[in-house]
Amino acid sequence: MVQYNALCKNLTPHAGQYDYNGDFAKMGTLREEEKERWKEIKDKPFKYKLGYFWDYYKGVCLGIIIAIIVIVSIVRTVASYRDYALCVIMVNTEPITADEAAIEWKSDLEDQLNVDTDKYQVYIDTSISIGGGANANVEYAAMQKLTAYLTSATIDVFIADTSIFEEYCQNGNLFDLRDVFSEEELEAMSGMIYYTDAATFEDYDDITNIRVSEDQSAYVVDHHDPDSMKDPIPMGIFISEDSRIGRSGVYDNLKEFSDYQGYPSEPVMGIVLNTTHYDSAVETLRYFE
Repeated sequence: MVQYNALCKNLTPHAGQYDYNGDFAKMGTLREEEKERWKEIKDKPFKYKLGYFWDYYKGVCLGIIIAIIVIVSIVRTVASYRDYALCVIMVNTEPITADEAAIEWKSDLEDQLNVDTDKYQVYIDTSISIGGGANANVEYAAMQKLTAYLTSATIDVFIADTSIFEEYCQNGNLFDLRDVFSEEELEAMSGMIYYTDAATFEDYDDITNIRVSEDQSAYVVDHHDPDSMKDPIPMGIFISEDSRIGRSGVYDNLKEFSDYQGYPSEPVMGIVLNTTHYDSAVETLRYFE
């Protein structure tokens, strides 16, 4: 040990080498200076002491406060998190109107579906906006969010305007309603059923077709009329003006959108193919219409 200390003592620090003795000396000097400052203000008024403390330690204090806020936020989020009993995604809504209406729908559906709200929740997301002049970055983020929802099998009920709904029909993301409702039920909803033409799926089947969206929009298709299609498939339900959603006005903004495939854009709802809450999703379609 003696030899080690002697060796360290004889070392001369060069550029880039850490000078331990100098560093310790500096720390000692700072401590002495701090003690002297506190002696000077020992008999000063409390307000003066508080001001001094804030001037010298506000950086540390702010850091501690921010850390506490982050920790509390994380704890509250974890503690309050509940799994979804149902997830409804509504694309291209009128934001403020939809946020207000969603509160009532969420409460109604939790009651109607007998959800144990201590463990589960009905989640309705009305924040996704695609097209309609949306900022490119905002739209990209919205598409990424929607893709994440779909690939994680989170969405149960999907509601969107005609152009977005048709795209997800074409991509095979939604249920054929013939597998959901009986012939009698579908007949009773005549005029409300949204049909897509399977004969146009080839646009999406062809992976070399980079203009698929343009090709789809160029078609003239009446999605109310299966007789106008080569291979009609019932994929969704049009949201009528006298339905819950129609009366709420959350899709009144579609009047400002351009037509799609030769007809005015309308809101449509359907059930996502990889839903994990199938029965609740079916009941939700009935609730909204």
